[in-house]
Amino acid sequence: MKGQNKVAEMNIEPLAIGNEWLDDPDVYRIKRTHLLKLQLLPSKDLVILDAACGPGIDGIILAQEGGAKVIGIDISADSIKVANESALRKKAVFLPLVGDLEILPFQDASFDICYCSWALHHFPDMNVTLDELKRVLKTGGKIALVEPNESNPALRFSRFVEDLPLIRQWVLKAGWDTPNRTPHYAQHYTEALKIHGFNNIQMSSCYPGGSKPPTIHSQKGGRTLLRLLFRLRVLVFSVTEKIWPKPLNGTDLLITGIK
Repeated sequence: MKGQNKVAEMNIEPLAIGNEWLDDPDVYRIKRTHLLKLQLLPSKDLVILDAACGPGIDGIILAQEGGAKVIGIDISADSIKVANESALRKKAVFLPLVGDLEILPFQDASFDICYCSWALHHFPDMNVTLDELKRVLKTGGKIALVEPNESNPALRFSRFVEDLPLIRQWVLKAGWDTPNRTPHYAQHYTEALKIHGFNNIQMSSCYPGGSKPPTIHSQKGGRTLLRLLFRLRVLVFSVTEKIWPKPLNGTDLLITGIK
């Protein structure tokens, strides 16, 4: 199996998903919805690993609202720089570090909760990362995952459109994504957790609502097309959320398990 292109992950442009979104009320609402549905708020006095923390939005919410002691880790040094600056600006007790999820620099049984958001689908093989997350998790500790819901036909079609050569080129150039993307259906995640010995596995799906289209650094025609596609995507997801059964209806998978 082809390995992850880690250089691409290291070089992702954090400003595209960092400073521009950190104070966006829609993004805050979406992130907070995930954390509430995963029952991670409040989490006072717990020690939490925010794995693949990116620019630190989730970790800062967990520290400020949850009252947890949060350590973040991400392979992108630029993203960690943004996360550190944001934590200082918001006076959050959140420590982001540069590191690789497949070789975590922590001792066994270091964390009460391992939280990993929108990261596992960037690995062609998620098993090494799950091994590491389980290793650093305390016995009885909780793993909490947020991943794109590839079980949702509307999301799969949206991915198909995103992968059209011209649009994919714009998406990568804007820094919204990396070339690493492996579609996993809902059962792939739950089965992987079972294989790794996690118990009490719970899985749900949701569409927490859309946000405004991010700034698009491309030619005028490209900006217009992408904004139209963005708004159409929000409309379709809003409708299917109400009429399709779980786990087909949501764009986001929410999965938990106990070590």
